[in-house]
Amino acid sequence: MKSFFAYRYLAPALLAATVGCTIITPDSPDGSMTKVIVIPPPPQNRPDALPPPPPLEANVLYVANLARSSANLADSYASIILGLGSYFSSIQLKVANMGLIATYGDQFGPRLLLGQRADSAMSPSSLALLGLLAQGADAGLTNYQSLLPLIGPTLGNIDPGDLQLALQLLASSGNFDGDGQTSEAANLIGFGQGLNSFALPPQLGGIDRSAFFDTPRDLFIVIYLQPLPRRCAMGSADCNVNGRSPTDTFLDTNADGTASWLSFANGGIPPSRVVQASIATPEGEDETAFVAACKGVNGFPLNDLDVIGPSPNAYFGPLMQALNAANPGTGQTADLCTLMGSMPDAAIKSLGNSIAAVAK
Repeated sequence: MKSFFAYRYLAPALLAATVGCTIITPDSPDGSMTKVIVIPPPPQNRPDALPPPPPLEANVLYVANLARSSANLADSYASIILGLGSYFSSIQLKVANMGLIATYGDQFGPRLLLGQRADSAMSPSSLALLGLLAQGADAGLTNYQSLLPLIGPTLGNIDPGDLQLALQLLASSGNFDGDGQTSEAANLIGFGQGLNSFALPPQLGGIDRSAFFDTPRDLFIVIYLQPLPRRCAMGSADCNVNGRSPTDTFLDTNADGTASWLSFANGGIPPSRVVQASIATPEGEDETAFVAACKGVNGFPLNDLDVIGPSPNAYFGPLMQALNAANPGTGQTADLCTLMGSMPDAAIKSLGNSIAAVAK
C-alpha cells in the first residue's frame, strides 16, 4: 500500500507544483486524519507579475578628431563606435539615434557629418557609399565638397559596413583640420545650440540634425574620439566659447532645469542625464611613457603611433572632474590605445556600464 499511496499523492503534488493548487493528503498511514497543503504557483505565473520594463533609450553623439592624419584611424574609430553600440544594446540601452560631428568645424559651421537612425531602414548594402563614390568619380567629381550632394543621403543613415570608408573620406578631405581653431568645445557647443536647425542645405548634402536629435531620451551621450594633443587647457581663454568656460556652458540650465546648450525641438534634458565620455590619449604624460604604454596593449597597431600622441594640455581631465562634481557619473574617460588594441572588450564593457548606470 505504501507504493500506491506514494504514487496516488505524489502525482497531484507534482501537478500542483506546476499550476498551483490546494491538495489534501493523509496525515496517518490509515488515512484517518487529513491535513491541507497549499502549494502556491511558481513566481512566473503569479497574477500580479509585471512584464519586464522597456529598455532605456539614448541619443549618442560622437565628436571625432577628423584631421587628415586621422584617416589612418578610420578602422579603429569604426570599431569603437560599433563596439559600443553593440554593447549598449546587450545591456538594454537602446541607441535611438547615433550621430557624428568633427572636433573642429569646417566652412559650413557645426553640422552633422554622418549618422544612424533606429527608426528607418539603412542604406541598401554596405557597398552603397563605395558605389556613390565611383559614380562621382565617373562624373568628374574629385573632392569631398563636390561629392556632398551625392553622398549626403547615404551618410545620413550610414550602413555599418560603410562606416570606416565614410570616416576615412571625411578625414582625408582636409576639411576638418581646424586650421586656426583653438577651442576643443566650440564646434560641439555650436552644434548643440543649433540642434533644431540646418547648418547646410539638403541640396548641398546637409543632414537634418533635428531629425536625429528632435526629442530627448533617457540619456544624451557625448563620446569624444581624440588621438592628438588638446589645443587648449581648460581654464584658458583659448578654450572659452563666447567668453564662457565649456564647463559653465555644459552645466548651465534653463528655468525648467534642462541643459541650456541642447536646443531640442521638443523638450529638454537635465545635465544629470547628459553623459560625456572621452576616449583619448593621456594628458600630462611624456612621450616615452605614452609610447611604452601603447606598445604594451595587446594587438595595438604600432604604425598608428605616428598619428597619435599625448597632450601637454589638460582639457578632458578637468572637464570630467567638474561634470562629476555637479552630477556624479556624467564624466567618463577611457584610454584610446586600450580601445585600439585587439582585445578591447573589457574596456568597452567598463565604459558602457558606467555610462548606462547614470540612467538607472
